[in-house]
Amino acid sequence: MALGSTQSTSAPPRVRTRPLSRDRGGDARSAALAESMVAHQRAISEHQGAMVGEIAEFSAAEAFRGDGALSMAAWLTDRCQLSAASARTLVVTAEKLGGLPELSAALSAGRLTLDVLAPVAAVATPETDASLAEAAVHWSVRQAHDLARSARGMNDAEGAKKFSRRFVRFDDARCALWAQFAPDSYATVKSTLVARATRHDHPSAADVDYEPLEARVADALVEVCTERGRRDGGTVGGGGGKSGCGGGSGGSGSGSGSGSNGGDSDSDPEPGSGRPLFGGAAAHIVVHADLSFFQGGEGTGADEEGSATIEGVGPISAEIVRRLACDASFTVSLEGPNATILDQFPWKRSPSVAQRIEIARRDGGCRFPGCGYGLITNVHHLRHWVNGGPTVLSNLITLCPAHHSRVHELGWKMSGDANELVTFSGPHGRQSVSSPSPAWRRSLRVRK
Repeated sequence: MALGSTQSTSAPPRVRTRPLSRDRGGDARSAALAESMVAHQRAISEHQGAMVGEIAEFSAAEAFRGDGALSMAAWLTDRCQLSAASARTLVVTAEKLGGLPELSAALSAGRLTLDVLAPVAAVATPETDASLAEAAVHWSVRQAHDLARSARGMNDAEGAKKFSRRFVRFDDARCALWAQFAPDSYATVKSTLVARATRHDHPSAADVDYEPLEARVADALVEVCTERGRRDGGTVGGGGGKSGCGGGSGGSGSGSGSGSNGGDSDSDPEPGSGRPLFGGAAAHIVVHADLSFFQGGEGTGADEEGSATIEGVGPISAEIVRRLACDASFTVSLEGPNATILDQFPWKRSPSVAQRIEIARRDGGCRFPGCGYGLITNVHHLRHWVNGGPTVLSNLITLCPAHHSRVHELGWKMSGDANELVTFSGPHGRQSVSSPSPAWRRSLRVRK
């Protein structure tokens, strides 16, 4: 080595060391294990179906009292070594299934798991029993809970109760905090922090400087707090904010919309505007609401005078909708009876704002079975646009970045109608099915 020369001590760039996902699970043993595990779960559901029927009979006779138990749930925790939560789920489900023969049969036949059936049974009625038993076969547990929340809705009294329970608590020993907000406040806080954390210039996961999303969200919260004192003009107060909501017409039409909190993030602040000098990110929340809410309706669910939900959060009351509507931008779209928007532009490559809003409501995150991730997503054409695939809801589906790459580069194929069922076929031939959110379809909405 020549005198005076130095040897680089910088760390080498990270490279992928794990095999690609398409290179895993293709052997005969993996295929046999996958089939066996599905069969085991089906058998578990069959046994749970039989057990639920026996629980209903045993509880109706109060036979548990003969063993000294004060309730059926207490008997199950003692004799069957179940947690209190699992015991309560079995008892409540047993009580509901007495009048729901189709859902009961679906569990006993192993077509539904107890985790999916329990929230569905909580809001099902004898009139909706058969349709729910048929549709729920393709639902995830999260989708079943989405349906239950949508069916229950929220009235003004419940909205006021959620508002009164807001808090932020600090743990000085752990330098930690936790909080609970009203639905609209939660959506605003989440949107603001995630918008900052997912800025376009952050390194990719393969970069040595990559930071996990959770760490970036924590940094965004600190930025929001410290920016307050760094506004030009010496101001320390917050600027005016906007919340987003939408309205349309009931029946053959409904509306959805969005707004911003914190101003236009695409332009630089003007001197003296009092806006943040750096790092600004607009909050963006979407509320889906029927026109009846803006006409004095007080509906709390699908079968009453309209309904309203904050995208990704859940139902809100009529009064929250009207408060948000005082300062919001609107995107109005017409819907057909099956909840599909009518104002579409199939010849354009990129989906319209109204289409993106409706796709997000329909899919509730990534549609790849078992995923559901919703913070960062892409809208993908089932049949590629360059191959003649139209830009309509039935041909557009939500995928997270990880699963978007799987259908482009790693061998996964999709087929079907995004408004109905989509079949994902893996590189080894195994298939799984995805359905839209059950809360999206008006025809499947139920009331508690």
